[in-house]
This record gives sequence, structure tokens and C-alpha cells, in this order.
Amino acid sequence: MRIRHAAGLSAAVISAVVGLPLPAVAAEPAAVLYVKDHGSTCDDSGPGTRAIPFCTIQAAADRVLPGQTVEVAQSSYIEDVTVRHSGEPGKPITFRGAGRLGKSPDIPSISGPLRQPVKISGQHDIVFSGFDVPGFELDGVSRVELSGNWIEQENNAAVRPAVRITGPSDRVRVERSVVRGTSGGVTAGPGVTGTVIAGNDFVTVYGSSVSLTDAPGATITHNTTHTTWNTSVVLDLAGSSDHATITDNVVALGTVQVSAGSTAGTTLDYNTLRWPSADTYKWAGAVYRTPEDLLAATGQGKHDLNGYVQFDDAFWPLSVPKAATGPAAGTAIDSAGPQTPGTPAVDLLGHGAVDHPEVANTGPDSSYRDRGAYEVVGLQEVRLDARGTVHEAPTGPAPFTVELTATATDTWKTTLGYTFDFADGTDPVTSAEPTVRHTYTAPGDYRPKVTVTDGLGGSVTGELSWPVQAGEDKPLTASLAVDQDTSSDPLAVRAKVTTTSPWRISGYSFDFGDGPAKPNEGYFTERHVYAKPGTYTVKSTVTDDSGATVTSTRQVTVDYAPSGFTAITPTRIMDTRQPGSHYPRFGPGSTFDLDIRNRVSGSAGNLVPANATAVVINLTATQGTATSHLDVYPSAAARPATSNVNFGPGQDVANLVTVPVGPNGTVVIRNNSGYVHAVADVLGYFTAGSTDRFASVAPARLLDTRSDDNPLTSGSARRLKVAGAGGVPANATSAVLNVTATGSTSAGFVAAYPGGTQRPAAGSNLNTVPGRNIPNQVVVPLGADGSVELFTNAAATHLVVDVFGYYGPDGKGLFTPVTPSRLLDSRDSGPFGPSSSRTVGGVPAGATAAVVNLTATGTTEPTHLTAWATGTAKPGTSNLNASPGLDVPNHTTIPVDPQGRFDIANNSGTTHVIADLFGYYRNQ
Repeated sequence: MRIRHAAGLSAAVISAVVGLPLPAVAAEPAAVLYVKDHGSTCDDSGPGTRAIPFCTIQAAADRVLPGQTVEVAQSSYIEDVTVRHSGEPGKPITFRGAGRLGKSPDIPSISGPLRQPVKISGQHDIVFSGFDVPGFELDGVSRVELSGNWIEQENNAAVRPAVRITGPSDRVRVERSVVRGTSGGVTAGPGVTGTVIAGNDFVTVYGSSVSLTDAPGATITHNTTHTTWNTSVVLDLAGSSDHATITDNVVALGTVQVSAGSTAGTTLDYNTLRWPSADTYKWAGAVYRTPEDLLAATGQGKHDLNGYVQFDDAFWPLSVPKAATGPAAGTAIDSAGPQTPGTPAVDLLGHGAVDHPEVANTGPDSSYRDRGAYEVVGLQEVRLDARGTVHEAPTGPAPFTVELTATATDTWKTTLGYTFDFADGTDPVTSAEPTVRHTYTAPGDYRPKVTVTDGLGGSVTGELSWPVQAGEDKPLTASLAVDQDTSSDPLAVRAKVTTTSPWRISGYSFDFGDGPAKPNEGYFTERHVYAKPGTYTVKSTVTDDSGATVTSTRQVTVDYAPSGFTAITPTRIMDTRQPGSHYPRFGPGSTFDLDIRNRVSGSAGNLVPANATAVVINLTATQGTATSHLDVYPSAAARPATSNVNFGPGQDVANLVTVPVGPNGTVVIRNNSGYVHAVADVLGYFTAGSTDRFASVAPARLLDTRSDDNPLTSGSARRLKVAGAGGVPANATSAVLNVTATGSTSAGFVAAYPGGTQRPAAGSNLNTVPGRNIPNQVVVPLGADGSVELFTNAAATHLVVDVFGYYGPDGKGLFTPVTPSRLLDSRDSGPFGPSSSRTVGGVPAGATAAVVNLTATGTTEPTHLTAWATGTAKPGTSNLNASPGLDVPNHTTIPVDPQGRFDIANNSGTTHVIADLFGYYRNQ
């Protein structure tokens, strides 16, 4: 082996001598790896740089090397973290959370779905600092530091301590952390040695704050235990946990217990016991009430004190003592003992020792550090503000002069000094005044700091929350981008203007081309919802502090997205007959915005999603006082010359309505004349993401109870198989049916719903009237066997059911709603005669079917209308049954030819026909 090694060495030397290339030296690894889960640039397989950070902490933990720091941005990381790599002595692996620990910790949180603790097993030389976590589990570790963490378990959900250390482990340090709502604080078991537990605040711990069993050599110092539950023992040394140090702690309530096997070499001193009890101490099995009793029997606790410590509610949930004077100051202030090895240099909030001006120093040699996790300070915080000397905003062209003002909170009213660090490489400036001026000579973003001192040892540092921005002296420019944003409204856009200016932008204004401009002084983006599809010119106007103004324009085309259908259980969202209804009875010409998204009171979640393009409603007019009609159209749109439900005095008339969704999920319902109550049931909606598409079929009759004189009777339901009949496939999910009630013997209603299911409460589709044929189109989900149930409460009625199409995975048609428009009004061109027909156009070319509301008016004798695609055979079905003297509407889904045309035929007598378009299907 020696010979081989020498030969290899000679070869290396020869290579160097003759000048042959040497292997490249590997680059030093980066000092810092970055984690930031928000933003588009994070990548768990990337380099972990500031520009391309890791998305998860675990990805960084799997890549980190000794001496590197993992810096984690503020966010909520929904993951469980296990540390699998070790550092080296003097070169630890450090996990550092960005932010500040306080009563509302602004630090990154780590919490997987099961809120598992951070796990470190078999590793060494690790620092984990500045995180909000549910706990830590350490097993077989060495030289691990947990500092500045917020350790909390929600509602005591996990039955485990905040930090569990199992052996063999040595030199674990838990310091300056908040432990709250956990099942125990820090626990250590056999094989654990040299644990340091220092400067922690144990708040509302369900169990002992510190519990060590057979874990010798521990240091427990400068901790505060505020509230404990389910235990009387706060600090517990059990088994052989000898040679421990218990000093400078504040124990608000509970017992300090040291077992007989733990007393050897153990020191207990300079602690404050807030509420003494009969068993304040348990030492080697004996119980002592007061420090004097303990001292007399054991020599321990010479400087322990029984005394009141008042906590400051302003810092809740932290256990910070009040900065009071006299007896109210308690016994923890300026009374700590000599610095035990392991004592943190600063308190939990980062304060060093501060001499309370009105409390005597009772520490050794008149020292004035406080007991417990916190140092009571008069100088508590400082805010740093900046303003420009020309304009108020701290933004302008370099060289740029700003005025910095420090506002300190100092309850002791001492003389303060201020040291300003301008963060531009110039020397800091110390001043007795809180305001200074500074000129930034080079362009850049600068975040200055100020450190305030009070002469009593107190100091606090504050940083400017928003940087001073010194820019290049260039003119104002602006660029406008406009994109459709359908996340909450189908015709919404978001305009965003990007600017460059050395000055602050003082004003934004957006003109969306359909109304007055919208001033928006504080923000560079604006959302807008159009009332109808179209092409619009959007203009932005931007002004900066120098008075410069720039305008930009962009054209944007908005339209309803082609959408699939989702059927829902019929849900009533309006019934003006109900006492206390949000929607009152409709009067002459009155309109109401109907919220179709939200469920009725007491139900959770949205009924119709925010991105729905159109909604299907069954609308019923009842108790009308005059001949009138209800019109339905998207809110914010101009009232169209269309109608949906025509009715006369005292009539109950129902009709299906398909209508585009207006801004904020509302549609308008308008009554033309007289007074009327209205009932609205939502049956389904259209969204771009729905997988159920439409397919029209040649209209076919599925049921006619007149054929065997077998009418439905009151309270009865009849099942009708739809899938597999009339061109409807077996995997269809919903069917488009025209249901006509005829030969009814009493007033009542008919409901259609999925076969084999319970009839929904809001299940009325049409109303029966003796002596009249009443039609209505229904869109009904199919039951598991592909059937629908037909129910009536009329004494008896015949039903005629025709199928016009279906929704399902085999369908290809996506629905595009349109602002309601009139395609035909024969009152302008002459009525339909007996057996006459006309061709109607106006549906966009390429459509396969149109959603049309047909209305018959001026009818001279009972008749029916039939509609079908131009150029195809007339089917033996009906779309609308009309009666003399009545205006009869019916929602229809009509196949159209490639040019978007359909034919309408009248059967008997003469009648006028009105056709209103509400949308169309096109195969995708």
C-alpha cells in the first residue's frame, strides 16, 4: 500500500513539472441557500439562490452543506421537515427564518397536514432559529441549537412536548423561544447530557415546562413559566439528573422538584417564585414552602425570592413583567445572579441588561440584569420615517436628499441618543436629535436604520419599512397591459400599468371605454367588469410628483367563454311571498338584482361559482294583478327588448330562463305592469371548466300519457327512462326536455327530477291549469338508471315529454351566452297562419343549437309551435302550446343549420310569434 501511494504521488509531481493541466478546483459552495415558496421563480431542483430559491425547506435541507445557512422567507410552509445532514465543529448548518419574534411573530411557519415536529436524528452541529413550528424531536444529536422559535400546537392537538430530546444526545441548547399550548415544554431522557434551557417563555403549557429524567449536567436559567395546566410540577429533575444549575428563573405557579438522585452537584439559586404554596420546592423527596425553609434544610435557594411579578397585558401572550416601580415592580427586576455559563447575552426580545432607574440593584456587585426570559426596558421600540425634502415621498432622482425621523417609545423619559446608518456605505451619524438629513448621491434602493440608546443600557433598533428610492434622472414612462380576468366575473378585465420614474407616482386613472374614468391614486392596477361583450379602448393616465403626465391606451375584446353545464339540485333563491323576504313583491316597472351565487340564509358556500358565465333558473310568476311580463338580463346591462315570463291576472306561469351572469354574480328581474310575486329556483350553471357538454338530438317524443289514457294523479310520480331513448346515450348526465301538461283537472304543479331520488323542495317546473296546455322546458339530471321522475299534485293531468338534447361526456357543444336580443317579432311583419312556417336567422354561424325564448301572442285558436333546424325534416314534436287570448312563453333549445338558422311552424289558426336569443352552442 505504501508503494502504491508513493507512485501516485510521483505521478502528480511529474505532471506539475512538465506543465500538464491539473484537475479544476471545485468552486466554494454558496454561503447561503434561499427558500421562498411564493413567487414564480422558486424551484426545488434549482440552485437555491436568491434569484431562483427553493420552494420548500426540505429541498434546502437535503442540499445544505456544513457551514452553509438556509435562509427562509416569511410564509407558511405546508410540509414536514427532517434534517438529515450534519455540520462540523465551527461550521454548523444553520436554518434561519426571516422576520421578527414578538407577540405576533412575523416569522416563517412550518406545519404539515398532521403538524409533525421538525425532526433531527443522529446529526450534529445544527442551528434552527426563527421559525413558528409545532415542535422538535431530537434523537442521538450533538451540538444542536434551537433559538428564537415560536413553538405552538393548535388546541393541544398533539399529545407531545414542544421539544423532546432522546439519547444519546449532548450539548443541546434551547433558548429564547416561546412555548405555547403544548403538552409539556422541554423533555430529556436517559442518555441526554449537558442540555441548556435558557431564556424561554413557557406560556400555557399542559404539563411540566422542563422535565429531565436521568439527564445530568443541565443548565436551566432565565426562563419564565407563566401558566401550566394538568400538573403541579413546573421544573422537574427526575432520576439521576445531577450536576444541574437552576438559576434566575421566574416561576409563576407550581413546584420546583429535584429528586434525590439529582441533588449531587446541583445548584438552585436566584429564582423568583410568584405564588408560593405548601410544596413550592420538593428537594430529595422533602417538601419546603419558602426559600428560607429550603435554605435552612439544604443550603440551596439562598437568593430565591417569594414575590409578586405583575405581567404586562400589552405584551400578551408573552410573559413580560410590567415596568412598574415600588412594590408593584416585583422581585424579578434588577435582581439576577452572576452569569451562569449558558446565559443568553440578550433576552427573548433581543434586549441586553438595562438598569431600571427606580428599582434598587440587588444582583451581585449591584448588577442589574432581570430574572426570567425578559428584561424590563423603558425604551421599547422605535419607528423610522423618511420624507423627501422637495416632495413628501422618499423617492426622487439622485442626488436625492431625505429627512429621517426616529420616533421612540420610552416610558422612562430618559435622554436619548440616535445613531443613523444610511445603508449607502457612508459613516453612521450620531445625534442628540431624532431628525437628520442625508443626501443619497447614487441611484439605488436604501433601507436606513436607527439605533436609539437611553444611557441606562437600553437600546433599540428600527429600520425604514419602505426603502428610500434614489433613481436615475429620466422622464416618466408608462406601459399599459389589459387582460381578461374571469376568476370572479365572466366579463371582467384587469388593467395594469408599469411605470418608470425617479419620482413617486402620485396618481393613476383608468378609463375603460364604457363610462367615466376611474381615479385610483394609490395603485397601479384596476379591475373592471363590462356590462356586455365587445371591443373597448382602455386608457390609463399616470402622474408623478414632478407633475409629469403620461397616457397609454390598449384595446381589449371581452366575451363570454364557451362553457359546459353543471346541473345542481334545484335550489330556491327567491320567493317574494315569504314574510321577511329580501326581495319584495314586484311593482310596475320595478327591478331587483337577484344574487344567484349565494345560497339561502343558513347554508354554506356559493351556490353558483364566481366564474360562471350563465345560470339556468326556473322562474314563476304568481298572484299577478295585471297582464304583464317578467324580463331577466345580466345586471349592469341596458334593459333589452326581450321577455321571459308572460302572465295574466291571477295566473301562475313558470318558464325556464338561461341568462348571462352579470357583475358580482347578479341578474336583473324586471316586472312590466301591475304587481306580481316571483319565485326563482336555480337548476344549474355554465362554466368554462365543466366537462359536461351539450349535444342536440332530433326532437323525439318520449312520453304521451294520452296514448293509453293513463294520466298522472295527485301525489303520484312516474319514472321515465331517458338514457338510451330518443338519441340520448347511456352515459348522459342531464337531459333537455319539453314537458307539456294537458287535460289537467285541477290547478297544481309538475316537477321533474332525477329518477330514484327524493323530490327536491324547490322542485316545481310548471303549473297546471284546467282546460289549458301548459308547456315548459326543463333541464334535469338523470338518475343512476338514466331516468327522470315526473310528479304532480294536480288531481289528474296528462303529460307530453319531448327530448331535444342532453349533456354528458359524449357531447361536444359548449354554450356561449349573449346579451338577450330579439330575433323575430311577427307583429312587425304579420302573423303566422295555419300550417305556415318561417325561417329565423341571427344565431352566429357555426352554432349547432340556440337557446331561444319563444312567445305566442294574439293567438286565435288553440295551437302549438314547432321549431327545428333549417333544411331538416320537421319533427312530430312541439315547443310551445298556445291558447287564445293569452301570451304564452316557453324556453326552447333549437337545433340550427350551419348558417345559424331555424324554422318555426304554427299548427292552427293565426298567432304572432316572438323569438328572443339568450345564447348558442358550438361544437368544440
